[in-house]
Amino acid sequence: MPGDQNEEYKETDGLGLKRRRSKEDEETRSRSKQRTGRLKHPVCSAEFFFWAILTLSVLMAGPDLIYRLRAEWSHRIVALIVDYRDIVSLSKEGRELPKAVYERMSENGVRGITVAEFTGRDLASGALPLKYGPLIELQPSVRAMLDHQFDRAYILIDSSEPMRRDISGYINIKKPDSKQYIIRSQGISADQTLIVLPNTVEELGDSGLLPDFAALEFSERTNAWVIYRPASSTGVDSERMAASVSWLREKYPAISCVMPSGLIIAGYPDISAFAQVLKENGLPVAQAEFVRQIGLPELFRTMLPNVIPLHSLVREELIARRLSRDQVVERMVRAVHERSNRFIFVRPYDIYNVGRLPAFVEDIGRIREALRTRGYSFGWPRTLGIFRASVFSSIAVTSIFLICLSSFIHRYFRAGKPFVSAFQVCISVIFAILMGIVVWKIPLVSRYMGGFCAAFIATEATIRSLDNYERPFAGLLAGLLIVMAGGFCIAAGYGSTAAMLRIEPFSGVKLTLLLPPVLIFANDLKNRVYPEPLVNIMLRPPLWSELLLVGGMVAAAMVLALRSDNVAFVPGWEIRFRDALERALWVRPRTKEFLVGYPCLIVYYAFVKRNWNVRWREVFRLGSSTAFASAINTFCHFHTMLPLTVVRVVNGWWLGILVGFAALVLIDRMAGPMWKKGGREIFG
Repeated sequence: MPGDQNEEYKETDGLGLKRRRSKEDEETRSRSKQRTGRLKHPVCSAEFFFWAILTLSVLMAGPDLIYRLRAEWSHRIVALIVDYRDIVSLSKEGRELPKAVYERMSENGVRGITVAEFTGRDLASGALPLKYGPLIELQPSVRAMLDHQFDRAYILIDSSEPMRRDISGYINIKKPDSKQYIIRSQGISADQTLIVLPNTVEELGDSGLLPDFAALEFSERTNAWVIYRPASSTGVDSERMAASVSWLREKYPAISCVMPSGLIIAGYPDISAFAQVLKENGLPVAQAEFVRQIGLPELFRTMLPNVIPLHSLVREELIARRLSRDQVVERMVRAVHERSNRFIFVRPYDIYNVGRLPAFVEDIGRIREALRTRGYSFGWPRTLGIFRASVFSSIAVTSIFLICLSSFIHRYFRAGKPFVSAFQVCISVIFAILMGIVVWKIPLVSRYMGGFCAAFIATEATIRSLDNYERPFAGLLAGLLIVMAGGFCIAAGYGSTAAMLRIEPFSGVKLTLLLPPVLIFANDLKNRVYPEPLVNIMLRPPLWSELLLVGGMVAAAMVLALRSDNVAFVPGWEIRFRDALERALWVRPRTKEFLVGYPCLIVYYAFVKRNWNVRWREVFRLGSSTAFASAINTFCHFHTMLPLTVVRVVNGWWLGILVGFAALVLIDRMAGPMWKKGGREIFG
């Protein structure tokens, strides 16, 4: 690929551009020497000062990093959970007793069951041994005894039923406005208890009414831990919901965790009483991954740190993704190992018509063995202790932000100085400390600082790697070290308990991905890395290469913004490709790094070395920012254990370099001949 063929800008291409920039650099160095002569008490070079600040920032963040590592490695107890109704269904299919089925599961790692609170619709379908419906369905003789509107709902249960007392007691607490009667009917040996509820059947369709008492009794017989799933209930406030849960926990001590069900949290909008009872009874809340419910964030913030992450796989997703059994097992293992979920809610394969029980038990055992080989034990998970980063980590974040910002400004205005004075060092240290205190004290400032810090770290790593095209490996290594140092500081400064539990997610993800290419492009236009200034580009007709460049940039930015933390935009073939990488490597690198970012950097080195098209270099310069932006963003996934984050970033680095060299071979074999046959006339 020869140089750009546009005669008007020929003198800026290839070696001409290099000579002109060398001349400008020489003039800059000359001015810098003059300034250095007037510089009082030079302490060190600007390059040494940059790396010294990075090193000191990591050292300041060290204590908080160590504390976080200890918390992560002490939080390695996992519980596999099954639903009681699934146990009953599988026992019928396998013609075994539910207790025998659960024992087979517990031998393979299952430690507890989920117990639902039945809604009115569940009771109408026969979930409990009782009758439920509107009063109009009762016999005329019974209705004549009642002074209620006939559209109100009722519960009718035989007095000989063992769970009658529990049902009656629970309703009295949760819905004290209910009325209870003893019905003596001819031809029926036992009396019946009639409970008239204060709501209609329609109002109670999705409203929680009664827990699955059979499941709670089952947990007592099998010594299984219970995750209770209370549902929101029409007309029941937070105090009543809290009282009903407290009564239930006192009667069934196996209840060890709560996971609200339904679209709305029980007791919403005032959840204070409900949360207080959970704390008093030592009941943490299970945090179902990727589930959104009204009131759930407020409950998690109130319950902090008594929150335990949980991962599950719903039937609809299993069908839509066409997941195989191997993929399901891998997904569950990754949910524990990479995203720190400590409850794994496993469901049988409902897409199979027969043979669910053997396949289900086998795959539970595979999940258990895979987690054991990774150092996890099985029991009932503990909650994380509550902690927040110290002021030293905030100072570390502001220090690395300021040094990267200063480096970009000096580079943009070509005002870099070879030496730093003692006065400049003192001012930098004082300003970093004051700014760090502000960030530590004011949450709003801290929130925005994180995004801008990550963006400027990625920008600095990218530009330093690009500018080292004479020594490519040194440039690649410098970029990796800058990202590592910045990532450690952000992980320490923002890796609180709330962040690790995803209650307070990192708010600068989009900024981290989109700002670096904008800054790099602005720097390239200002310093004529791109062969023309912005004014000339705006005044003349556009070239095909520039139109393709702008279109590619916009498309890439949209894809990055949409895909970031949004699995709905990830195609199935890419998921399968990721799974294959997960099996091949201990931790899968991020796709944007090893397939886009680092290969663009390697190709850019080749374009400069071979004096190829100047305008198209900008595509690869901007694409290179994806690698470092994605890498620093990986450190912002605080729910992932820090050692795994480091391995993931390093895997993306070396694998991306190999893919980049493979791309060079492909360009030499295919694109080179095509370019010579006329490509340069179209895109030159």
